[in-house]
Amino acid sequence: MARRWILVVVAMLVGSISKGSGAEQASGELLYRRYCASCHGIDGRGDGPVAPALVTPPADLTRLDAGVPELMRQIDGRAMAHAHGSAQMPVWGRVFEEAHVGDPHPQRTTLQEVEILADYVHRLQKRADTSR
Repeated sequence: MARRWILVVVAMLVGSISKGSGAEQASGELLYRRYCASCHGIDGRGDGPVAPALVTPPADLTRLDAGVPELMRQIDGRAMAHAHGSAQMPVWGRVFEEAHVGDPHPQRTTLQEVEILADYVHRLQKRADTSR
């Protein structure tokens, strides 16, 4: 059942990627809300609307202690043996790159999107640090 929910969410997300928008125009918050908030929640605390349907609860991103390079590896997921620790989280690097097929530089655009998203998640951690 949870696997079906994940496939539905991924299909919706892939369908919502706008072609040709470019990473330079997309903010980290927009990318986060589009691809991450359904599981991790708007504030990154692991309480998104899809979270109850998952076998493994999503991470509370505000409690991570990772820099941007590590977050980029986790978000991209293509170089990890078990992406993100489980097969539940999509390998966003692959999803982003497939959305940019036909663009002049799909790999570079994907890397930019992953970096922008990782920077936003890193700022979620820092915001949580100041509120504790």
